[in-house]
Amino acid sequence: MLGATIESDSPATAELAAMIGYDLVWIDMEHHGVDLLPAQTLFQAAKAGGALTILRVPSAERPYVLGGLERGADILIVPMVESVDTARQMVEFGKYAPLGNRGIVGSSRGMGYGLGAPLVNMERANRESHLFALIETVEGVKRCREIVAVEGISGAVIGPADLSVSLGKPFAFEDREFVQVFCDLIRTVRAQDKIAIAATGNPSLVKAAIQAGAQILVTSGERPVLKAGWQQNLKEMAALIQNSRP
Repeated sequence: MLGATIESDSPATAELAAMIGYDLVWIDMEHHGVDLLPAQTLFQAAKAGGALTILRVPSAERPYVLGGLERGADILIVPMVESVDTARQMVEFGKYAPLGNRGIVGSSRGMGYGLGAPLVNMERANRESHLFALIETVEGVKRCREIVAVEGISGAVIGPADLSVSLGKPFAFEDREFVQVFCDLIRTVRAQDKIAIAATGNPSLVKAAIQAGAQILVTSGERPVLKAGWQQNLKEMAALIQNSRP
């Protein structure tokens, strides 16, 4: 499955990404300033276009984990996970009993607005919403196996940028040792029969991730694509203007 990141709060852009054919649309609270209520609008737009939704929250605190799921995120990601305790906290706030202790409200989007029997909705929410740990530090690497083994955690996201910095190889995505760690993390997740997500548009890492067994690739970002398109358009139009002068 392929995903794209939406960095604005534009529902039209989220819907467009889905309509173009991306399987998942990634909404980011950690870096891009999206709040929970606008995130729900983006989820609704992505769903209208036919895509699943990913929400990266700032931390594993209850308002973020619970709030993101109540607004209907299909996949919820917590960054910088380095311990089993954090993974258990995600489950505590993000899964209903017996897995966790998620607070109950019957009328949220994550509970189908209360349509259907409450117990059925709770079981569906536990089954169809997914909690992912973002592994992007040396400490996270050390404990990856134990983190993803926590019941209620669906898998892990491997974030190469922060991981490369933490390993002392900033943005050295072609470095053999870095690529080995990157791929070993994916294999570790898959060995636990969990889902591995690679968040990178680097062609070499995408290929390595596929070969290591990653099932989901988030390969594109709204701003990088817009930047590249605008830069190319500016270059072409400037040349056209220059060549068209009498």
